Amino acid sequence: MSEDLDNKKNLFGLQPDGSPVVDAGVLAERFGLTPDLLMDHLRRGFVRSRVEIGTGADAGRRRLSVRIGNRVWIAIVSDDGHVLSEEMRFSGTGSGGERR
Repeated sequence: MSEDLDNKKNLFGLQPDGSPVVDAGVLAERFGLTPDLLMDHLRRGFVRSRVEIGTGADAGRRRLSVRIGNRVWIAIVSDDGHVLSEEMRFSGTGSGGERR
């Protein structure tokens, strides 16, 4: 992604319990979708997400993973909501048809 770290810190909000909140417009942009299309995917159950809380050396960080189809967007976020890193991964099948 091309944003500098100052812009990345604004991608997330935090709920009172510390859980990250991602703006629909930001998430849609990451997947190349419009916010309306993202919301349609959410309503249809096509969007899966997970938040993992870091322990040990990763304490104070959360990993957010959002999957739509064969694409997975992953962001590492600090306790104060700053994005430390983000990436888009693609899943698929291997040459023998096995799932990767």
